[in-house]
Amino acid sequence: MFRNGYDYEIDERERTRRVSGVLVLAPPQPRSRNLQRSAGGTDRLPKDDGGHYIAPRFNGPTEAINHFAQDANVNRGKYRALEDQWARAKKAGSAVTVKIVPHFGGTSQRPRTIDVVFTINGRENSVKLPNERRGHHGH
Repeated sequence: MFRNGYDYEIDERERTRRVSGVLVLAPPQPRSRNLQRSAGGTDRLPKDDGGHYIAPRFNGPTEAINHFAQDANVNRGKYRALEDQWARAKKAGSAVTVKIVPHFGGTSQRPRTIDVVFTINGRENSVKLPNERRGHHGH
């Protein structure tokens, strides 16, 4: 499914399995607070934010497929740092592509980890982000 210039692969449980595309910088746009609050459904943890696979500043769609239950520290820390790096590269005129692959346990609607592969001017980088605070394993 193609939305706002990004390709979303959705599984039979309506989970986003892969998002990819060429990032664009977008003017500020409204967020869907309701979708952010409901991301992850019953699998959402109290410490979670409603994260975006593709942030609003990159014209990420305001749809459920672009939201997921994300540990607040990861969302506001490592994930935001990646987004800031991409935004700086875009503002400097670089081409930036992303491929984001969440990994789910069983039937959970909340990803355990998120693999992010991105290129800036053709140079590939990859990051594996656990969807939990360092040292906390929700078990």
